[in-house]
Amino acid sequence: MNSCNLMRHAVITSALMLLSGVLLLLGAEMTALFVPTAQLALLLVLGGACLLAVTFVAAALPAGSRWLSNCQH
Repeated sequence: MNSCNLMRHAVITSALMLLSGVLLLLGAEMTALFVPTAQLALLLVLGGACLLAVTFVAAALPAGSRWLSNCQH
């Protein structure tokens, strides 16, 4: 897997984690197990944000420009 596909997959995975965490939190209010469901939603949201931050840092580093230099948009 080349660097462009890896970056694209990381951003999409991050967005899916953020979206599923928000939807799970909204649905947690309707379940009997509110606290565990809310904790899972929080982990998904924070994990998605951390993944996006790591992806941004990897792209912003000086080595990231060489790593992503062959990407065609």
